[in-house]
Amino acid sequence: MLRKVPSHKVLFVTTIYATLGIEAVIGAINDGEISAIVCNKCNVGLIMSRIKDMPSLKTVIYTSSMVAPDDVFDIPDAPKGVDIVSFEDFTQSGDTSKYPPTPPKADTTAVIMYTSGSTGKPKGVVLTHKHVVACSASVYYLLPTYDDDVYISYLPLAHIMELMGEFLFLSKGVTLVYADPKTLTSKGSYPQGALEVFSPTLMVAVPKIWDSVKKGVEAKISLASPVSQFLVKTAFQARAFAQKNGFDTPLFKKLVFKKFAAALGGRMRYALSGGGALNSEVQDFTRTCFGVTIVQGYGLTETCAGLTIQATDDIRSGIAGVPIPSVEIKLESTPEILDRAGQPYLISDTKDHEGSPVFGRGEILAKGNNVAVGYYMMEEKTKEEFTDDGFFHTGDIGQFMSDGSIRIVDRKKNLVKLKGGEYIALENMEMVYGNSAFVDAVNGGICCYGDGDMDRPVAFMQLQEDYVLKYAKDNGISGTFEELKKSDAIQKAVLDDMKKEAKKGDLTSLEKLIAVSFMNEPWTPENGCLTAANKLQRKMVIQMNEKEFEETKPKGIF
Repeated sequence: MLRKVPSHKVLFVTTIYATLGIEAVIGAINDGEISAIVCNKCNVGLIMSRIKDMPSLKTVIYTSSMVAPDDVFDIPDAPKGVDIVSFEDFTQSGDTSKYPPTPPKADTTAVIMYTSGSTGKPKGVVLTHKHVVACSASVYYLLPTYDDDVYISYLPLAHIMELMGEFLFLSKGVTLVYADPKTLTSKGSYPQGALEVFSPTLMVAVPKIWDSVKKGVEAKISLASPVSQFLVKTAFQARAFAQKNGFDTPLFKKLVFKKFAAALGGRMRYALSGGGALNSEVQDFTRTCFGVTIVQGYGLTETCAGLTIQATDDIRSGIAGVPIPSVEIKLESTPEILDRAGQPYLISDTKDHEGSPVFGRGEILAKGNNVAVGYYMMEEKTKEEFTDDGFFHTGDIGQFMSDGSIRIVDRKKNLVKLKGGEYIALENMEMVYGNSAFVDAVNGGICCYGDGDMDRPVAFMQLQEDYVLKYAKDNGISGTFEELKKSDAIQKAVLDDMKKEAKKGDLTSLEKLIAVSFMNEPWTPENGCLTAANKLQRKMVIQMNEKEFEETKPKGIF
């Protein structure tokens, strides 16, 4: 069994991403023997259609959040022994004199937080009140806030980063405003995005959001006149140089960057990127374009979202930061995995593959008051990833820098061995190739693929329509967007651009794409190709685009 799941008679919460589908929801309910579920009114019918598969479920509480007044949803009759009640009626039915609160203890389970399932079956991470408090307290003093601060919340609370972000900012008295990833910026029927409406000062986002913001700005710049483009380019170069030397460019800030800053509401002062490594180019762009202090953080569901945070005055890119106070980190050699120079990651290393000084390299292991006790009802998986002395195997490969900060350089679980026995890093490739102007980050971005049958990797990608149409016009290529997607000229142009990005991103020759396939349907959390936090679901992408996959994979076999 799990090390020890506390059994105090108190209420604790289990989260599950609804975008994983009804089967994942049923699995979580049955695993935890859940007796009550909170859902949206529009989902009551679906839950009741499968109620026989969830014998422990006795109460369905529904909210009307995001339900328009004229939307009609039939609430089915509940079978015997099951109650269906609105959230308003549920809260009114409480009786604290009859059922007094039961304060939790430090080791009382606070939440069983299910992972997004991006690397396999979702795992229920058991987090206690001690874990939540330790992580919140650690970050509390690392992040100064002000009376007029506004934090924009848009990720689902089933995401550990969002849950901890709200706990932290509520504890500091910060105003919270709520949005949705699709409505953060103006688009289509939304003349103003949530960022413009709320003008937040604080924001936490996953890398794909920052990538989408960057692509949006670049798309607008590409449509401007040559003179305007030259002015913007000059302003970017000047401000980037000034920021690296501790200054700014007041004239360019007023003439050029003020307009860009308005896209984030005009008041953004601090932004944290987490949930995956942020591309250095994207981090530098965001700092320069918006004048925002954007830093990287690193953590996992198993560490209550917190492990490291980059210092606000650290202008380096690609740095995950130093460990937060409640955790200790060590590295473990991974001799079976080689870096780009063909050398193993060892804790005795003094230099990385670029020749820069380091203080050891290897898999990152973490231990501390914010590290989970294990996985709910998954004894073998718990033993596999949590050591007897309390360390958790993150699966990420990092290196210690001279100031004690961590740089994430690889991920064991996303390394794929090609036919020749060499490893390639798919996530890093996607981060690098995602910088191409041809890639549409808003509709899902790019998915790289390779396996043991292949000599070289291929990719499936969402093509950026506006950029392709402009490129075709500038290069004398005629046709509609659908026709251009089938054009050999566009195929060549994309591959040529990918070669440039591979060189800029220091990818190995084995990580250079041999072929790309353009998708016809966007990848979204709703169709399962992205998690609720906008992480790529590689298996679902391949499954949904099976025809394109079967046509493209053979091109990577020589």
